[in-house]
Amino acid sequence: MSLSTSYRYEAGNIEQKSLMKARQAQTQRERINNDELMAARENTVRLEMETNLRAGWDEGLEEASESKRVKNNISLQQGEMRLAKTATLAVRRAALKQQLQKDYDLYKHELNAKGKTFYVQRL
Repeated sequence: MSLSTSYRYEAGNIEQKSLMKARQAQTQRERINNDELMAARENTVRLEMETNLRAGWDEGLEEASESKRVKNNISLQQGEMRLAKTATLAVRRAALKQQLQKDYDLYKHELNAKGKTFYVQRL
């Protein structure tokens, strides 16, 4: 082979090699870009999943705190009803004592007017 012939094959080989390197570099850049794009998408999905998880926790906490608040309100109302019942009973007792004392004084006054008195046993 002559020099020109071998150069022609070598030159063609060089062009093919440079084309091949350019294609490989372009393919590598495409892979890198695709990897970056996928990483960004995965990060977005991960962040959305974390946000949804936190929102679910918040909803669960709201439900739990709502039921706890309702239970506390019920127990508070029951306590208030118990106190109201006790207060009503005390008021009724005081009114009854007052009425009994008034009746006693009235009977005593009537008996005194007749010259009589209540029998009191002495020990």
